[in-house]
Amino acid sequence: MNESKITTLFFDGKGAAGAQENATAPWVWHHIKYNDKAAVKWIKNQPELSQFARITLINSETRPRVHVEDNELIMCLRGINLNEEADPEDMISIRLWVGPKTIITSSNAGSQSIRNIRALLNEKVGPKNAEEFVATLIDQLANLTDEFVEKLDQKLDDTEDQIEHLSHNEFNPQINQMRRQIAHIRRYLLPQKEALEKLYRQKSSRFTEVFYDQIYVEMDKFMQMIENLDLMRERALMLQEHFLASISHQQNSRLYLLAIISAIFLPLTFLSGLFGMNVAGMPGLENSYAFSYVVIFSILLTLLLLW
Repeated sequence: MNESKITTLFFDGKGAAGAQENATAPWVWHHIKYNDKAAVKWIKNQPELSQFARITLINSETRPRVHVEDNELIMCLRGINLNEEADPEDMISIRLWVGPKTIITSSNAGSQSIRNIRALLNEKVGPKNAEEFVATLIDQLANLTDEFVEKLDQKLDDTEDQIEHLSHNEFNPQINQMRRQIAHIRRYLLPQKEALEKLYRQKSSRFTEVFYDQIYVEMDKFMQMIENLDLMRERALMLQEHFLASISHQQNSRLYLLAIISAIFLPLTFLSGLFGMNVAGMPGLENSYAFSYVVIFSILLTLLLLW
């Protein structure tokens, strides 16, 4: 299904959904792009939405959170950005409202999680009702984020294995990018986990225990991702410190070698300068072996310095 500003699907309650209007559909799902004027106007004209729900669905900046009432559920979530020419860590904001018979989601860009749910509905194996939709959406967000975190972890492993062969210009951009991605993703995963914990604690009679069991599983997934990101952050910092220490050691070794060379050639330079003066009274000017004596003395002095 094409990404348009407003899309509507009518659930059949058996795992499928279609765009054809169906007055008997148990659930209707609307998905909008909240940065579109027509979509914003549509949201403002929905009488079943509370003012808080309207603001949440079209607000340009939100952090992950949840709001539970008897007649509505409002969630703000974040998902990994898998769009072309986009940074994955620039996570997509997905807002969700669940009413008595209506589901409304909004995002500012194409979401792979939303596309996956549509694909499941097209294959007639999608969510049958609101609670399955919410659980499926959270599961999709968790799985896609976890896949990216695993790839990031593997990339960190590869950098660790190649650290001895990487130059400063190769290592620094890699490690800085990974540290930035880790920080950006963790920034949203922590409040997202806390939002799920709040949803789990504030149980509503409209959702079943099976739903809350699924939410508990998703909470555990996000907790594991946060722990992995914390470990990766420490590993990246240690790698950077190790690399800087290695660079410093190499520089110190070069400076030490230069110091040895200077200590050897400084006396020899002094001798060559002294005997190279074109003034009267220089010793050995009349001796045919004088140059040989100076060379032998210089060699002995060099050996003495090396010893």
